[in-house]
Amino acid sequence: MALTINSNLSALQGQNQLSQTQKTKEKLLAQLSAGKTTDNAANNPANAAISEALLAQINGSNQAINNANDGVSLAQTADGALNQIQDNTQQIQELAIQAGNGALSASNRQALQQQVDQLTQANSAIVQSTEFNGTPLLNSNNPTTFQVGPNGSADNQVNVPGINLAAAPASGGLNSYNANLNATGTIDISTQAGALAAQQSTAADLNTLASTRSTLGAVSNRFEASINDLQTASLNASAANSRISDTDFASASAQLAANQILGQAGLATQAQANISARSALSLLG
Repeated sequence: MALTINSNLSALQGQNQLSQTQKTKEKLLAQLSAGKTTDNAANNPANAAISEALLAQINGSNQAINNANDGVSLAQTADGALNQIQDNTQQIQELAIQAGNGALSASNRQALQQQVDQLTQANSAIVQSTEFNGTPLLNSNNPTTFQVGPNGSADNQVNVPGINLAAAPASGGLNSYNANLNATGTIDISTQAGALAAQQSTAADLNTLASTRSTLGAVSNRFEASINDLQTASLNASAANSRISDTDFASASAQLAANQILGQAGLATQAQANISARSALSLLG
């Protein structure tokens, strides 16, 4: 190789190698500080795109889990109210059976009627007041739809059917409901004949309540199944994203140490390359 001054090829090659080593060190330090290899999309565009898609799926699944939990809470709120109405209706039925006893006087039945009135008024108040976040639960035919998946398709939705216990009994409402919360005689057991009719009315109400609670139970089970599925999907997507984007600290630290050594060696080589050019001066001595 010719001995030159203006073009020190060894120094130029050393500078290029030192620059590459420095860039690699900066990349590794960025990965170690961020904990991610995809913090800069330029490092690995394909992995960055895959990671973003996985993150969207993870975030969507996690939010869908929250939605499904809200659905469970709504169903539990409605079921709790129905359970109280059911208890009240069973008491009404017991009082109606008691009122059917021929040994009772009119005043006895009137006392029983007052108890029934209190219970029907309580049932009516529960029907009118039960709601979840402002949504009426027991006096509306409108279903409530919950998104329980990361995608906006119909198979990612669960519908809680509308419950309208304020409707006419023939349409799924209760005989023990009255829009007037102070109404009396909604269920009439003041006579022996009325007590017999009341037993039939309360039996119909109990069947309606049992069917409604069964429907809510099935919906709750569907929400729970969706939550379990979403949790599994979120976990698997998180594991996949970790393999793609998370920094392997052991490997990155080893690479960083190697590049630090290379950088020091490059600096020493650069110094030697600069010194070698000075040997040209000896020829002029």
